[in-house]
Amino acid sequence: MSNGRYSLRLDPWSAEFEGMVQVSEDDEAVPVDIRVEQPAWSAILPPAVPAPRRIAFVDGVRRIEHRLLIGDGERTVFGLLGSFGVGAVRVESAARVEHETIGRVAVAGGGLALEPFVAPVNGRGALLFEPRSEPDNTPVAPVEGLQKAMRHGEAALAERLSAEVDVVFLDGPLTFLTAAARGSVVGFVKRLLRNYLDPSAHALLPRLDVGERTPLFRIAGREPRYSWYVRIARGRPIESALTGVARLEAPARRGLAEARALADLSAREMRRFASDAARDPRAPQNLFPIGGLEARLKHLLGDASVVRRAVEARLHSEVTA
Repeated sequence: MSNGRYSLRLDPWSAEFEGMVQVSEDDEAVPVDIRVEQPAWSAILPPAVPAPRRIAFVDGVRRIEHRLLIGDGERTVFGLLGSFGVGAVRVESAARVEHETIGRVAVAGGGLALEPFVAPVNGRGALLFEPRSEPDNTPVAPVEGLQKAMRHGEAALAERLSAEVDVVFLDGPLTFLTAAARGSVVGFVKRLLRNYLDPSAHALLPRLDVGERTPLFRIAGREPRYSWYVRIARGRPIESALTGVARLEAPARRGLAEARALADLSAREMRRFASDAARDPRAPQNLFPIGGLEARLKHLLGDASVVRRAVEARLHSEVTA
């Protein structure tokens, strides 16, 4: 595709060749206070109370449809065409998937402003990829743009649902959550990508029993958070001692009392949603509601081969025009 300002050409390597790119959304060094809840760093088993009536889980999926090399004058800019889906599972007397939304983006690095990219699909309308720009011109920058589009969608849905249920568990950190949430939103971080604790405090994690949590600790930053670890299940003896341990977080602006209540709730409730290794390769941290939602959203993204053919046909028509 060419419009006189830039040209789009496909990177000949498959978009799936590198696998999933892990985007760090919280890699700055920040101070942590582990004494905000209690002076002794020891396991907490919350008291038994009635379960919440309404819980929601929010998650998203993303897929790179095509990587792009964009000619912009004398420079080459990295880009991609990507799709993402966002949705929720509401758990009351039963669980149901709702609010599924699919989005598509054309992301360019280097601050380049693209135009919307439209790829007709024979007999099925057209696919619209909305433009997004990232300031850095690196191979990973467009992936970050796709990730941000999905994360913003997840946060907006979590904020909306927080007014309708007792608690929303948002898969991932609360990086994109705003003050618009009217109720309780908890970030559920199933990958232990960063060690927030000193060695003596971290030593508690493998000793946690199912349904136990650590005390709260406060993570400083532009949007401070209270965080804690919970064991939702145990792994097999041959697996890591941290199998089944997840980190959760809540906005500090809502106060210590609410964070403590949410930490206790998560320790009581999360274990009943832990997944099984026979059904999910990311068990037990990839919760059953999240696994089902991901499967639904991946289906709604459409057949990847159909999307790729539509993109290639659109570009071919531009090259041969």
